[in-house]
Amino acid sequence: MPSKASMPAIWRLSADFLIWARKSYFTNLMEPDVQNWHIDYHSPHRGLTFEVQELLYTERSMYQEIKIVQTPEFGKVMLLDGVLMLTEADEFVYHEMLCHPSLITHPNPQKVLIIGGGDCGTLNRVLEHPGVQQVVQVEIDEMVTRVSKLYFPALTAATKDPRAELIFADGIAYLKQQESTFDVILVDSTDPVGPAEGLFRQEFLADCHKALKDDGILCLQCESPWIASLQPVIQQVNRDLHQLFPIVAPYTAAIQTYQAGLWMFQLASKQYNPLAVDAKERFYARKLNCKYYNAPLHNAAFALPQFVLELF
Repeated sequence: MPSKASMPAIWRLSADFLIWARKSYFTNLMEPDVQNWHIDYHSPHRGLTFEVQELLYTERSMYQEIKIVQTPEFGKVMLLDGVLMLTEADEFVYHEMLCHPSLITHPNPQKVLIIGGGDCGTLNRVLEHPGVQQVVQVEIDEMVTRVSKLYFPALTAATKDPRAELIFADGIAYLKQQESTFDVILVDSTDPVGPAEGLFRQEFLADCHKALKDDGILCLQCESPWIASLQPVIQQVNRDLHQLFPIVAPYTAAIQTYQAGLWMFQLASKQYNPLAVDAKERFYARKLNCKYYNAPLHNAAFALPQFVLELF
């Protein structure tokens, strides 16, 4: 066997990593030190574990506990009731994929409603579309936005745009007062528990349909298809959307810090089919500045793995 010194550089690097990993593994077995690690549970039996360098902020609002922590791998992370909601490292994937497929599908989105989205990342992406004239964001927890302004200023810079209107209220109640108002509605909610549970119900989806114009589009985040306990939610939302809209198109995105890494969205449209538009022409015409979404990905996102197709 060659000596370590005679190995190619890449082999030496690999050998060093394996030695480190093995030492770390057995050290952790013998002397576990988990006080600086957070586990984001995805089920009682699985979760994402990451190191926390510093607790930057913690406070309880009327609705939830809000924490901001600094991590070496993901930068600043927002936790709501201990559940990971946002990281500096990959927030762009979620926000781009909630926003751009719907707005690219619509030929002229001028008035957009965001339900939830207190960190303002979705608002930020919507305002990249030059034809948008007004974005109304209805977030129930004002403290989420206030904290985001302190720790995620790149996202909340969008709140200074004159086209943005922020309302801190119950989005479900707000929608009941709207009719034929919006071109696009984006539901940027937390998981279907607590205040966000109602955002996955048929009554709410029907109110979204009523609040859209005759050619309007609805899109909502819809959890991970890998998590068995969430599959019934995905299925029920899909059935409810089919009862309301002629076009329903689920799609996915790879988000490393979200549950199981594969995240689902459901787009529902009164008129426009996302697979029948010239995404390339619209993408370049609108000069979008993206890190994940692009024109080829627009169609590709709607190609679902077989196990996901079988949910429907």
